[in-house]
Amino acid sequence: MTADDPTALAEAGEESRAAERARPHETDRLFLRALPFYARHGVYDAERELGQRFIVDVDCWFDTRPAAWADDEALTVSYQGIYEQVAAVVTDDPVHLIETLAERIATRLLDHFEIVERVRVVVHKPGAPVTGVFGDVGIEIIRSR
Repeated sequence: MTADDPTALAEAGEESRAAERARPHETDRLFLRALPFYARHGVYDAERELGQRFIVDVDCWFDTRPAAWADDEALTVSYQGIYEQVAAVVTDDPVHLIETLAERIATRLLDHFEIVERVRVVVHKPGAPVTGVFGDVGIEIIRSR
């Protein structure tokens, strides 16, 4: 393709626009921050017996334009719905690793909300059994369809 070949330039431009349309829309992000839960996850028996706090942050990427243009809540994802799905996972069967917990949350969100293209889940474990002073301990994962 050369700069003086208008047909080739037009075809390349159309291919570029088609590729852009095929790419997931990732500019819109719905998020929930600092969702507190009390649960019995952990490797050590004491963590599972006593339980502890977990804090969850969630980001969901999807195209919000249809909902915005129609001003219709049925075309978006409910904050309440996200909260309920996260709560169901965190308060369900205990797991040893927060990595497992984060993976289960991400999978559940992608399974329950078809328009969500990508999720970010952060699980903070403020009472982690760490010898020493720390500000935060956690795991962050990002999953896509």
